[in-house]
Amino acid sequence: MKILSLLSVKPFAIIGHRGAAGLARENSLRALEEAVRWGAEVAEFDVQVTRDGVPIASHDETVMFDDGVRASVRAMSLAELKTRSVGGEPIPTIEDIVEHARGRIGLFLEVKVPEDTQAVVGLVKRLKAVEWTAIISFHESSVAQATAAGLVTGLIYSKPPGKIVECLRLKCRIVLPKFSLATEKSIAFAHRSGLKVVAWTVNDQKLARELAARGVDGIATDYPDVIASLRKSMEK
Repeated sequence: MKILSLLSVKPFAIIGHRGAAGLARENSLRALEEAVRWGAEVAEFDVQVTRDGVPIASHDETVMFDDGVRASVRAMSLAELKTRSVGGEPIPTIEDIVEHARGRIGLFLEVKVPEDTQAVVGLVKRLKAVEWTAIISFHESSVAQATAAGLVTGLIYSKPPGKIVECLRLKCRIVLPKFSLATEKSIAFAHRSGLKVVAWTVNDQKLARELAARGVDGIATDYPDVIASLRKSMEK
């Protein structure tokens, strides 16, 4: 199971956004299970790092816990974090995510803070998950560090004119444009350059069908059930 091969599924690969954020609490083990359940090839998770250097699955630094207290996960140790819950379950570590995903689904790990890159890279290598994991980020410095360490990487962007040229300079293998920037022309350029294209975040079938017609390799969605239904209908 290699991450780039997982993005070669036709008519397109399904990437569960934040696991499957429309079906379970985002960035949770339950969301991972939903992505697996609905046949996504890849599940994407956001990464923050605790005070003691442990990568965890969280989009935001500040989180509202079930006890009604809002606090920074980056200011807490892992031991402190394990005593709290969000949506009825603890925030998982990235190691938890990797072990639950192993042999079942590929992973995109989005580095939110560039200084966390080495901790994430080191974890992926220690867990022997390099083959089926990509490090992605809006931050070019994170992509550069992870690429230099030998991992497959992807550059995320949401503003025109896009960052295909930057991705090539950084030697990453995946471009991840916001869906509105995934034009037929830009996708063709990316493909000529040997890049995979994953558009985000797409939750309705009409838009997903349009993106498939333009040639995207993958569609990131909060609702892998909805997009899997579309894909099944297109395979007939």
